[in-house]
Order: sequence, then structure tokens, then C-alpha cells
Amino acid sequence: MSDFIPQQGDFSFLRFRKTGRYFGPFMTGGTVTTQSAASANSLRTFPFFVPKTQKFDRIAIRVTTLASGTTPKARLGVYEDKGDGSVYPGKLVLDAGEVDVNTTGLKELTINLTLKGGKLYWLAFVGQDTTALVLAAIPAADAMATFLGFDNGLTGTPYLGYAVTQSYGALPATYPTASPTDWSLNVPLIALRKA
Repeated sequence: MSDFIPQQGDFSFLRFRKTGRYFGPFMTGGTVTTQSAASANSLRTFPFFVPKTQKFDRIAIRVTTLASGTTPKARLGVYEDKGDGSVYPGKLVLDAGEVDVNTTGLKELTINLTLKGGKLYWLAFVGQDTTALVLAAIPAADAMATFLGFDNGLTGTPYLGYAVTQSYGALPATYPTASPTDWSLNVPLIALRKA
């Protein structure tokens, strides 16, 4: 019997992303659902792995229930991972700008973003006055990758991202480290479109 010889190369299925399609922070085996995102001034980030250098031309969310606040806007962006093994957002890569969330449907911004292969990034969302806002989301139970592991009691709760208190406005140059909350709810579907 001959020895097994491992093959060289990139075998990650994530390197196959169809041009013109949106890709979110997680793959899902279920139907996209909804997640309340009513907390204003909560900067939320979710991991987005890029195995091969790729270019993206849109960033978007889908509003399923419109916000009823007086100035309902949301800001979208991308952070790179700190890269120190902490699996935590670091420097800002892109502040894409604002979308109005006072109507339902796709809310997208045109971007010109190339993300380097072999790196972990974080898709970011923060709302301004987001009373009653609901976004399309990936069900937490159906998220097929968990970069952050499970709780220490192994009760079945996967951690899927982070949330920190952040006053609405331009995204901070470095993701805040003060009192982050582990996110274990459905994941708001912040997505990038492959150019």
C-alpha cells in the first residue's frame, strides 16, 4: 500500500464565489429569517473569511420591517481581524457609508473593495434611530461555521460575532475593545457582492 501524499493548493470551497452574487458572514443550511436590530448605537460585527484574494462591488442589508424612528439610518463597513489569535476585529478597512432604513427591501452601497486571501475580515453594522427595524438574517442554529466557538458550559450556544456600544456616526478606525458582548442570536445578513 502506497503512502498518502497530501496535495498542494487551496481546497477551500469559499474560493468559489459566483460573480454578481451576494455572500454573507456564514453559510446557511436553512432559509434566511429575520432578526430584530432595534438597538441603536450598537456596532455589530460578524466574521467573513476570504481564502483567495477577491474583489467586491456592493455591500448590503435587506430591511424586512422598516424603522419607525425619526432619523432611521444604518452604516455598513468592513474591519480586518486583529491577526493576533484573539479572533477579534481590528482596523477599519471600509466605512461604506449610510443607507436609509425607513423603507423595506435591499439597501446597498456601491464599493470598490479588494480583500486579501487567507485573511479573516468582519462585516459591520451600526444603526442610528432603529426603532422597530428588522433585517433579513441567518438563523443562529443554521450558521455552518463558528470562528468563536461555543459557551464554556457547552449548552449549544454558538458565538457568532460581537456587539459593542458605539455612538452612531463614522465607524471608528479601530473596533472598540471595551466590554464586547458575544453575539449568539440570528446574524443580520450583511453581505458583500463579488465583482
